[in-house]
Amino acid sequence: MRINFILPHLKVSGGVRVLLIYADLLAKKGHGVKIIVQSRNWLRRKAANFLNFKPAWMRNLRIKILRVAGLDEVNLPAGDIIVVSDWKSALKAAEFSEEFGKKFHLIQHDERMYHGERGQVDTAFRLPFKKIAVSSWLKEMIEREYGQSAELLLNSVDRNLFHPVPFTLLDSRLRGNDNGERKNDGGGEEIRILLLHHTYEWKGTKEGVEVVNKLKEKYPNIRLILFGARKEKIEFVCDEYHYNLPQEKLAWLYSGCDIFLCPSWDEGFGLPSLEAMACQCALVTYDNGGSRDYAFDGKTALVAKRKDVRDLSKKLEELIVNPELRKTVAKNGLDYVRKMPSWEQLTDKMEEIFKKAIEKNA
Repeated sequence: MRINFILPHLKVSGGVRVLLIYADLLAKKGHGVKIIVQSRNWLRRKAANFLNFKPAWMRNLRIKILRVAGLDEVNLPAGDIIVVSDWKSALKAAEFSEEFGKKFHLIQHDERMYHGERGQVDTAFRLPFKKIAVSSWLKEMIEREYGQSAELLLNSVDRNLFHPVPFTLLDSRLRGNDNGERKNDGGGEEIRILLLHHTYEWKGTKEGVEVVNKLKEKYPNIRLILFGARKEKIEFVCDEYHYNLPQEKLAWLYSGCDIFLCPSWDEGFGLPSLEAMACQCALVTYDNGGSRDYAFDGKTALVAKRKDVRDLSKKLEELIVNPELRKTVAKNGLDYVRKMPSWEQLTDKMEEIFKKAIEKNA
């Protein structure tokens, strides 16, 4: 099959990672796959296409990335399948003729919330594209509000990248003192809480930082660790900040922390939470929609009511004061992730969905 994925950009993000993984694995299975992304600067576009530049954070991709001046038919290759994942690309793809293939919309968020004008997003969601949803709540939303069926392909994690890093392989900053014990400054064993820094308000970084720093007044052994790729210098007070870590270092970061705090109000899925679980880091999260497919309160995570800061603080404090619960939640989370389908298995399912769509059209 000739399969073209239209991406909104190539910046570090969970949604882009998902698209690149599917595209790469479909190419590995022998399909003719291209990633198409708009690039308005003609010089950069020409150079990137000639040299086949790959995103710095995913350099090992096998696929061809085609930068185009605009998402118009004249700039695009013909194909059997075309996949979009954002409302703007969907509206453009609606204009394409049949030679560009069967149209699919991979739904990764309810974009009416934060990503576009509601009426335009509504129009995009109502288009007669085949729908694939990355989480149960998105599948239910499409079926309930738009009367369209949607295939469900829950996201996974790359198990070669995300796995528990043995304690002895963590550097001294994460291991603690020279005896291999977590630091103890008189307030108890050091507890490292990891939080994603993001510039979007709805990602909840500000309230997450406030929750942790408030608890620090009561538990001085807490350490707040932030990481992110949006800003090199951040405005929040924390004990460590890791900017734009290489992908292969993320497991080191997750494994070196005890708790991953996700204060995001709404997530299409929430890959960082799943990545943390895969590294045996205990999860505390809001009920943000996407978390419902892997964060089960009291089992694989502690789950607070959406946007309820007091409840989020209460859940986090439970894991701070109860090391046995913390270990149990972390272990349960790891076990659950290991039982989830791999990206390879999900790609097989996507391939079958595409094949059926083509056969039905024939």
